[in-house]
Amino acid sequence: MPLDHPTPALPAKLAPQDVVLRFLESTGRPSEARLYLDLFRARPREQFAAIAIDANVMAGAADAVVQDLKFLAALDLFPTVVLGIFQPADAVLHARSLRRHLENEGLRVEVLRARRRNLATRVTLCVRSGAVPVVVFEPAGSEAPGDRLDRLGTLLGELQARKLLFLHRPGGLRQRGILVPIVNLTTDVPALLSSGELSRKEALILEGARRLCEEAAPPSFTVAVTSPLNVLRELFTVKGAGTLLRRGARITRHDGWAGVDVPRLRGLLASSFGRPPADAFFGRTPSRVYVEEGYRGCVILEETPLGAYLTKFAVSAEAQGEGIARDLWEAVIPEVPVVFWRARRLNPISEWYAKLCEGLMRVPAWTVYWKGLSPEAIPAAIGWATAQPVDIPHDDD
Repeated sequence: MPLDHPTPALPAKLAPQDVVLRFLESTGRPSEARLYLDLFRARPREQFAAIAIDANVMAGAADAVVQDLKFLAALDLFPTVVLGIFQPADAVLHARSLRRHLENEGLRVEVLRARRRNLATRVTLCVRSGAVPVVVFEPAGSEAPGDRLDRLGTLLGELQARKLLFLHRPGGLRQRGILVPIVNLTTDVPALLSSGELSRKEALILEGARRLCEEAAPPSFTVAVTSPLNVLRELFTVKGAGTLLRRGARITRHDGWAGVDVPRLRGLLASSFGRPPADAFFGRTPSRVYVEEGYRGCVILEETPLGAYLTKFAVSAEAQGEGIARDLWEAVIPEVPVVFWRARRLNPISEWYAKLCEGLMRVPAWTVYWKGLSPEAIPAAIGWATAQPVDIPHDDD
């Protein structure tokens, strides 16, 4: 089922297990969908996500929004719906309409005013009771969209929400007509704002996301701008379907294992590769270890006479698709002019590795990649890489 179409309507009495099966099929990536579904369900309901719906979306694509919310509710997931960030004059009308449509689909809804006291507590009680909270930002004097975004950020911080989606009819941000899949809010914002290609609304979202991610939210918090037709793909697949806005990862470098939380690193490797590393792996001391501050990504290097050998490049299953791999690579390369590594032939990120390297060679069971190697050193590097022990055994090893 293509993911660039609205979520399919669900039969009113679909059993929960059938809802999950239908959902997994609809994503086209069942293993990814199951991973995210399990992660979301493992957290308190109020931390799942918030969805800020643009007035233009409510006017022209409300049916898609209703089906998305119905589908999520069938999965026992209740996002905090937000109306009126950019056009508060229409927010009350749109809230009434959305409530009516959702109740016609059998969902319970509670409409909450954004200035209500103890709003986070009310939202929490609402979602934990199995209802959809709709938070309405009404006109308030000279309050600007940026002020409302800041108030929304405060609410999300109190809820400890992990993700905010802006439903925007054009979908994600674009530069020269091409979708920008990931924005590093630490480094990419000035160029995007000065490009002249963002609408005023998109610029406000970008600025608001930067304030939220850099000043208030935890490192794992992300913001996404996507089409109302791609909500499930944005929530439940690694690549998403819009533009992901995230704070740049904070990377620390360690010499060998000194200062590294080895149990956390072991857990990261197990999450990334789907199985734990062999004990012997930690018995060898690497030359450098680069770790994201939350232990959601790492690069482990070993010095050789040929250059640095990249023994492990890992991003936790939960954080894949957030751009941490790019941040790690950009932290490593300025310090490591010569590097080579290997990956299994069916490694899911082999296409990304091919873009990073200057050359590669496919040999039985492995592909060897390199960057900065002199031509005469390539055969020796291939031999070195293929001779290394298998640190994370697979069933066919």
